[in-house]
Amino acid sequence: MKLYAMSTKPLKVQAMEILRDAIIDGVLKDGDMITEKIAKERFGISRTPFREAVQILEANNWLYTIPYTGTYVKPITMEDIDEVFEMRMIVEPAIVKHLQNQKVSFEKLYALTHHMEEHIGEMSDIEFMSEDREYHAELYRLTNNKRLISTYDEISEMMLRIGIHVLFKQDRRLEVVEEHWAIIRALEQGNGEELLVSHLKKTKQSFIEVYQSI
Repeated sequence: MKLYAMSTKPLKVQAMEILRDAIIDGVLKDGDMITEKIAKERFGISRTPFREAVQILEANNWLYTIPYTGTYVKPITMEDIDEVFEMRMIVEPAIVKHLQNQKVSFEKLYALTHHMEEHIGEMSDIEFMSEDREYHAELYRLTNNKRLISTYDEISEMMLRIGIHVLFKQDRRLEVVEEHWAIIRALEQGNGEELLVSHLKKTKQSFIEVYQSI
């Protein structure tokens, strides 16, 4: 069994990360109850850090609590997928339009896409998804707008939650890499909004198809 070791971070952060990783790894599954006793016995988390971690994870839609009943791993729903992609399709094309009018370097986008392409057959589903998330996170970071970057942090949490269940098929991986290259070229040419929207729509559809088959 994987060991969920503590670190030098504040106890509530350590506890939050341990529980989150356990959900990602499937140790805690959708609908599973997580109690103070389970947290202590399975993960070495004491009462106060557990309660504080639950508050953080509830705020990020990883857990939910039913009063007088218990705390559970929150399943991903179609509503979650719809809301996340609706938000992304409003915000990210606007970011692309903004970046096209700025003197910014897309060097990291090149590096990320090259790495994804070079290791496409070697990465696990979660690793590939993490690289895809990092590509889009870089778009937000290039704006140097702290509020936009914070917005992506919130979206990114839910994307990870969705990605636990809805993982990229091999043929979709190839399409993602090709679309990432196309977006970079379009960014440099000043016409990337439509390609970005198309990329998000295809990714959403891929998520929906796999999610509905679960």
